[in-house]
Amino acid sequence: MNLNSFLLEQALKKLNLSEESLSQFRLVSAAGDVDGTGFPRELFELSAPMLIRGLLNFSVLQMNRSWIYPYWVHRQLEPGSASFIPRSQNPLLINITHRDWTALGSPTGFHEAIIDPRGLVTPLPREWSIDVWLVENGEIFFPSLSSSVDQQLDTDAPRITTAFTWRGLRLQTEAFVGCVRGGKDIMFCRATVLNQSSVPRHMQVGVAIRPFGVEGVAPIKKIDFESPRVASVDGIVGMVFAQEPRAVVFGSASLGDAARSIKSEQTAEHRDTIACAKGLANAVALFDLTLSPSAEQSICYSMALGTRAELKASPIKRTWRVSFEKRRGEQQAAWAKELEGSAAIDFGDDSLQELFEASRNALLQFQDGDFISPGPYLYHHFWFRDAAPMLKALDVLGFPKRVRQVIDGFPTRLMSDGFFRAPGGEWDSNGAVLWTVYEHYRFTRSLLWLKELYPALAKAGRWIIRMRRKTGNTGSTHKRLMPESLSAEHLGTVDQYYWDSFWSLAGLKALSEIARELRHESAATLFETEASEFESDLLESFRSVEQRLGVPLIPSTPSRPFDESAIGSVSSIYPLSLFEPTIPHPRETLKAIVERFIDERGFYHPIIHSGYNAYLTLQVAHSLLNQGESDDAWRIAASIFRQATASYTFPEAIHPKTEGGAMGDGHHGWAAAEVVLFLRDCLLREQEGRLEFFAGAAPHLMKKGRNLRITDAPTGFGKISLALEFQTDNSFNLSFASRFLPKSSPSSIDVLLPWRARKISPSSPHHLIASENLPRGMKIRFSPHVSTALIQLEA
Repeated sequence: MNLNSFLLEQALKKLNLSEESLSQFRLVSAAGDVDGTGFPRELFELSAPMLIRGLLNFSVLQMNRSWIYPYWVHRQLEPGSASFIPRSQNPLLINITHRDWTALGSPTGFHEAIIDPRGLVTPLPREWSIDVWLVENGEIFFPSLSSSVDQQLDTDAPRITTAFTWRGLRLQTEAFVGCVRGGKDIMFCRATVLNQSSVPRHMQVGVAIRPFGVEGVAPIKKIDFESPRVASVDGIVGMVFAQEPRAVVFGSASLGDAARSIKSEQTAEHRDTIACAKGLANAVALFDLTLSPSAEQSICYSMALGTRAELKASPIKRTWRVSFEKRRGEQQAAWAKELEGSAAIDFGDDSLQELFEASRNALLQFQDGDFISPGPYLYHHFWFRDAAPMLKALDVLGFPKRVRQVIDGFPTRLMSDGFFRAPGGEWDSNGAVLWTVYEHYRFTRSLLWLKELYPALAKAGRWIIRMRRKTGNTGSTHKRLMPESLSAEHLGTVDQYYWDSFWSLAGLKALSEIARELRHESAATLFETEASEFESDLLESFRSVEQRLGVPLIPSTPSRPFDESAIGSVSSIYPLSLFEPTIPHPRETLKAIVERFIDERGFYHPIIHSGYNAYLTLQVAHSLLNQGESDDAWRIAASIFRQATASYTFPEAIHPKTEGGAMGDGHHGWAAAEVVLFLRDCLLREQEGRLEFFAGAAPHLMKKGRNLRITDAPTGFGKISLALEFQTDNSFNLSFASRFLPKSSPSSIDVLLPWRARKISPSSPHHLIASENLPRGMKIRFSPHVSTALIQLEA
């Protein structure tokens, strides 16, 4: 038993647990023990706060049923709701039905705020929240109790609007994050009430500071209104109001919820502070409004994002109260500047356009200097596994400087033995690093940068070789694969996962190319030989498993049956392209996963996730796309696209009944990356030295009369642009432009159309165009120079 497990067992003994329970604990400990080092510390750090919060929620939420909570709490505690979860003897009450929210941040900030589907704002990393209520004639409208809502995202410069209609009044809240002078990120909010009735209305808007959030109880021990416009929370600046409230109503564990103390003509005793040792301090600032028919009025307020230490060092500034519209203009300008020079794709489909742009914005928000995280909240941590697709997506979007910022931080995570740790016990990390570095190099061709990184990369490659040697003399049929590990959490507990071996093999292949680019020929030969032997060992393992299963499938490990955990084996097709098409096992594995485990809502994963997984489903779709099966690829991808939230986000796993999030962070960065990569590859792919346009698009993205445009899209050959612009429903111009890297022109540029052409008119005899009929349309080939053609379609 390792030291960590030993110490935990001693603590459990102090609680007088039975020997049977201690024995069960030892089995749990063994199931998570990797390489004798115990359960990875980083996963304890991630899980422990959630378990503690679950205990706190259990003891608070169900005991104070008259309080107003975030909407997920009401849904999960309501027996008539599809979200209902019995508590029984389970001492944890955790949000497992509506883990869906939207991150808002600046392009350059480190922290994000999150907005839940009813407009509740949480200014991370602080976890208390802000809600907005309406009060009229003693009746109160609470958004978290509303059955209907209209939530929208502005994808040009991320802003969330959430709107409700109540008794002829329309309440709309808006929120965005702007970066103010000094680099501080501030959440700017506005609540607007519109009188849609035919008579004058008098009401109050309540802006409430709540000790709850998307995970449950978020303790507040003290709230102080230092001045009528400034409220501090636990001694740190909390909110700054643009207007002065008429009154503030306070609540606590002893006083009860401030929501239940509000009356249209009555407020609580005059005070400017509240303290609560039980962490349930709350307050609501009340603003009087009188609106004639069709009139509207707004209340504005802001919150700083940052840790206690960061905010304690930042005094409140009057400029935080600058007009909402002025701040919005500055934020729009900042995003426009950030997007200058990046790739742009105009789909001609509004829904896909919004989905693509929202996913792009999420990736930019989640990249913070040398740190990129797959979520704004629970997953605001670093994993190489998640970083790999997210950085590839940023590369194809045209943000190489951002990608390089993160990669340049990789060596700080390199252990002395050559392991890139994030976290321990996950043996895919080194392969992910090597693959990511080489993919980025293909887009930039920066040899000097590659040369600086090479010592760390070579060390990582030798670590993979040593790890393979650990299983080389075991006598096992599956020798010289990567050893047992915890691996990706969607695969299961400790085992010898093919996932780790696939990424490690991809890493060695990438490293051999890197060494060759740097003219380290002997090292290139070494790593290439190791990769070849590694591939042979994997193929031998496949054949052994085929004998056991009777079919050429790749389960998640050599010893497991073929079940949903085999989803990890899809990585051998996409994104890694490890094996020749003549090897049947990857192809048959993909086919079996589609037939057995994918339904009309996507890939349902019963292991840990317990929901439909967006990024895993899109990996399956992308694998089919890479094999030329675009119809099936789109059918499966569309099953996920249809389940995007109103703000075009995805949780890590989608609850099969509530359609909210069932696991992980409610706004998942890996899912955003897969959206970008799938849609981009449908329009533009690099295939064996060629460029292919629209190979996966028809007929899903291409409709007669709808223009398509790709501008400054990075590829391994350089930047390219292509435009398809209709003159009539049966006639369009097709133009191509390029800025290829030196000595990097593709062998051909092929445009695959879903329609047949009766006439093709090149713009110049110097730009020859070859064309051929396909079963579903036409292929047009450009010379690798600037070209334009007029295409006239068959009737």
